This record gives sequence, structure tokens and C-alpha cells, in this order.
Amino acid sequence: MKTSLPRFLLSAATLCLACTLPAQAQQTTRPWNESVGPTIVDQQQSLYRFETLIMSSEDGKRHYKIQIGTPNRPAPARGHPVIYMVDGNAAMASIDVDDLKAISSLSAPVLVAIGYDTEARHDVIARSFDYTPPVTENGVSKPVEVRGRLGGGADIFLDYIETHIKPAVEAREPIDRSRQTLWGHSYGGLFTLHTLFTHPDLYQRYVAGDPSLWWYDGILVKTAQAFDTRRAKDKQIAIMVGGQRRSTSMSNAAAQWSTQDMAKHLQEAGLNVSYENFSELNHGQMLAASLKPALRIAAQL
Repeated sequence: MKTSLPRFLLSAATLCLACTLPAQAQQTTRPWNESVGPTIVDQQQSLYRFETLIMSSEDGKRHYKIQIGTPNRPAPARGHPVIYMVDGNAAMASIDVDDLKAISSLSAPVLVAIGYDTEARHDVIARSFDYTPPVTENGVSKPVEVRGRLGGGADIFLDYIETHIKPAVEAREPIDRSRQTLWGHSYGGLFTLHTLFTHPDLYQRYVAGDPSLWWYDGILVKTAQAFDTRRAKDKQIAIMVGGQRRSTSMSNAAAQWSTQDMAKHLQEAGLNVSYENFSELNHGQMLAASLKPALRIAAQL
């Protein structure tokens, strides 16, 4: 059953997910290297038009596939709202025509799926670097490996989005910078919360699905505990977790802070936070389960 902390603020957009849970709960987790296959980008439909850009990181080591979906309607006077989705390959594979219809009946956002130039759902090597927080020693960033994959590049990736991806999007369509949403799942959820705690003004709405708080002994927990919550008073934050999370090893005492503890800490500081636990869904299923309400949150006025 889906459970939530009774004092937490649950948006109507998030609650709309309830009707989709039975079908999602029956899905099996898909392997990371499974081919994406045809997605909403390849389907004939009248609500959105799509464009794909191929870009590379400044060091040439990571190659991005940026899929931009623009509503087939005139932009509002102040521009379209926008949602930036990391793990963009898997995100686009999880969006269907019904999702487009739902957000088109609201204030349809521009969809920006930031994925990798591969036919697979994920590039696990690239995302392990891009989505994980930097680790510093004596004030200097140091290279780290977790599960044999280099990490710690979240600030580099965040800067790349600001200096390369956002300008490319805004060159194509007028964007309302007061209605920007960031969504991510797993490592992407970790990246979303890292962005909130380090550069909260870059987005107005943050949606994290089953964030990997365990990464590097829960280093993000310390960032959250030290965060000046006054910097996020005007933000909308949604955190969703599955009930069948795989076990992780964390030795740092701070890392024992659960995702629920983090959400409660932010809520008690007076922030606009929603927290939901979908106990019947596993970690992989939470990608779609968190993305669909994120789309609706992005489409709010």
C-alpha cells in the first residue's frame, strides 16, 4: 500500500498517480542495458513535436542525447514551463500519449530528456560520474570510485546543463524561468537533491524518485543537514520512494538518516515538501512512478 507521513503536504498532481499504480505494480524491473526501442518521440501524435540533439561533455568523455518535446500550441506570454529529466532515454520510454494528454490539459511544459547517446536505457558509467556529488578532502575535490565506477561529477554536469543544455532549449522556444522543474530517479534522484541543497535557485520544483542517499556513505545527508533551508522557502519539493529498495552498505552514522528522515527535516523547517512511500513498487518501478506525477507538477500554473 502507498503510505505517507500524515503531516506532509501532498500536491493534487502527486495524488493523481494513484489511478496508475495497479498497472505499474505488475511491471518487472527492466535491465539498464536493455534497448529503449520506439518511444513517444517516434509515435504519431498531435500534442507534441520532438527534436533530438547530440552533445558532448567538455572533456569529450560523455556523450549526451537531448530529446526536446515542445507543445504544439503557441507559447504563453511568459513562455512555456519546462521539465528537465535526467536518465532521459529511460524517461522518454516511460512517457505515453495519455501522459501528454494529461499535461496538455494543464499548462503543457517543454520536455527536456537529458540522456546519453546510446540505444540502451542508461549509460551506467557516464551517469555514475554525472549524477553523484563531489567529494572533497581539505577543501579540494578528489576522484572517488563507488562500485568500480568513477563518481563525483555532479557539479560539472550541473554547470554543463546551465551553460550548454538550457541555452540550446531556450534558443528554440520561449521558456518561463520561474517554472522550471528538475526530475531524477535513483542516482538521478541523488542529483536532484544535490542540486536543491547546493544551487536551489536553478529550479523552482524538484522531484526525486527513490534517491540513492546511500552513495559514498551518505555524503549527501551531511549536505542536507547543513543546508540553510531559508534558501528554499519558495520551492516545491516532492520525494517518492519504493517499498522494496535493495539493501546497501553504509558505515557513516549520518547515512542512517533515511529518505523519510530527510523529507521530515525539510518539512519541519517549513518547506513545501511532499513525501510518499509506494510500498508495492521496487526501485526500478519507481522511475515511472515518480516521473508521471513530476510531469503534472511541471504543468501546474
